[in-house]
Amino acid sequence: MKQMSAVLFGLILVTHIAGAQIEVSTLAQVVANGGISVHPDSGDIYIGEFGSLVSTSGMRVIRITPNGDVSTFADGLGIGNTGNNFDSQRNLLQSAFNSNRIWKIAPDGSSEIFANVAGPVGVVVDTNDNIFVTSCSANPAILTIPAGTSTPQIFAQNPGFSCPNGLTMDDQGNLYTVNFNNANVYRIAPDGSVQFIATASNNQQPAGGGHIVFTQGKLLVSGGNQIFEVTLDGNVSVLAGTGIDGNLDGPADQATFSRPNGIALSNDQRLLYVTGSSTVDFPGVITSALRVIDLDLAAESFDFALAEGAWLNRNTDGEGILFDFGPTLNLLFAAWFTSTREEVAPADPPDIEIGGRGQRWMTSLLTLDGNTASGPLRARQGGAFDMPPAEDEASAEVGDFSVQFLACDLAEVNYTINSTGTTGSFEIEPLEKVVNPNGFSCGP
Repeated sequence: MKQMSAVLFGLILVTHIAGAQIEVSTLAQVVANGGISVHPDSGDIYIGEFGSLVSTSGMRVIRITPNGDVSTFADGLGIGNTGNNFDSQRNLLQSAFNSNRIWKIAPDGSSEIFANVAGPVGVVVDTNDNIFVTSCSANPAILTIPAGTSTPQIFAQNPGFSCPNGLTMDDQGNLYTVNFNNANVYRIAPDGSVQFIATASNNQQPAGGGHIVFTQGKLLVSGGNQIFEVTLDGNVSVLAGTGIDGNLDGPADQATFSRPNGIALSNDQRLLYVTGSSTVDFPGVITSALRVIDLDLAAESFDFALAEGAWLNRNTDGEGILFDFGPTLNLLFAAWFTSTREEVAPADPPDIEIGGRGQRWMTSLLTLDGNTASGPLRARQGGAFDMPPAEDEASAEVGDFSVQFLACDLAEVNYTINSTGTTGSFEIEPLEKVVNPNGFSCGP
């Protein structure tokens, strides 16, 4: 097999962003303004009823369908319900700030006290059902409740924590929190080390932070009557909201928010749901508008008509992915290959064995959806990557494969190999030496 650096394929990738407009609308009026989670299956939105900062009187979790139908999911919980998250069994872990408790709410709405935590706010549940919680208390910290237990342990502390509020996790296991008191955003690595990233506010109107969500390599943070976008290297910009207190719908740069707090993404990552207070009747009855920010990912979808080429995984020498597009069928073909200096002869092992002789590549026929393509992963057998198909060549489905094009010159691969239980992701970039810079168009 040839070294990948010798494989020359032209690459032209075109995106359409011209005219893209982020819009803000109101989905429903509800008496709940705490944290939000979206059900992984139904897409329903679950909001903790916090109440006002004066009384923190809320004791319910409200459920709203994507069509705007409102109902009570659970009642009689602790006071001041805010951050929440689903575990693998679709139980909702709901923090009750003023009661210093985490509740576990079953899919049928029945509830029980799960853990005692001082000032719990943000809740994250990882893929192994380990729970992470922010503690906005006299000793602020990020706590963890290991799977199968209900006893909190300190996971991370830092002098910069000042009522850590929202909490989210990226696909590498890093946690991110934002301070309620000053909107400082921190990254917490899997080993518990803490790093300051940025302050999620504009310089003219500094304010505290609400909740936070990770998506597509960046963070979205509520606070200061605006929604901010924070890159992982610390750049801050306004995603939506003028900064004026209000509930005006419309284009993101003209819309207004009133104390935005909970935020969560729809399952397709296109819609950002936001809670915020519009009316406060002392001692704490709140009318909250559930707002929707349409991130309009469809407007940023990629035109794959000329998107054939070889892309490099910089984390591994001699590994790459070849793409070729069939515009008529709207399918993207991907060949995931590795290279070696040793000659590879076709082989015919009795069973598919990933990495075996003659087994240096896998393929996938991907269905496109915006800037993402996905499909089953197949292992090839009985032939080599750069040789004609052999008569006895065969293939077998071994997992799943997806690629998300993040920009003209960056994409991320996610994969699952069922036989080994392996899942992973890595970023890929086009081979610079074969890229024609004039072939890219990421603007109008």
